[in-house]
Amino acid sequence: MASKEIALPHIVTFSNGSTRPTFHLYVSQPPPKNTLDPRWETCTDHRTACDCREAIFAEDLAELRAERDMLLGTLREELAGHATRAYTSDGARDEQAECKCIGCGIARRLPWYSVGGYVVTTRRSVTDTP
Repeated sequence: MASKEIALPHIVTFSNGSTRPTFHLYVSQPPPKNTLDPRWETCTDHRTACDCREAIFAEDLAELRAERDMLLGTLREELAGHATRAYTSDGARDEQAECKCIGCGIARRLPWYSVGGYVVTTRRSVTDTP
């Protein structure tokens, strides 16, 4: 009887610094996720993609992602309801309608557009009467 399990390849990818990976190394076991993996303690040959280096890199990456997610979550909670970005109905930026608090100023400087809120405004000229 054939097994229903599918063998997934475990791959370590090397890059030349650009966005395209240049080399894939297929390994028999998944790389360690952190330094709690027993292979981290037993690594002795310290080569490219060795278990101890992969464990440290994976742990650092997980910690950085957790810190980023915590930062973004905090910013989103604090800026809930703020008009961090405001746009006119034709899509132009409406700086006059944007929130002027420090948090919104910081959020506008960040490259993530998912931080803070946005509104679409209808700008009236100075000559319009209320």
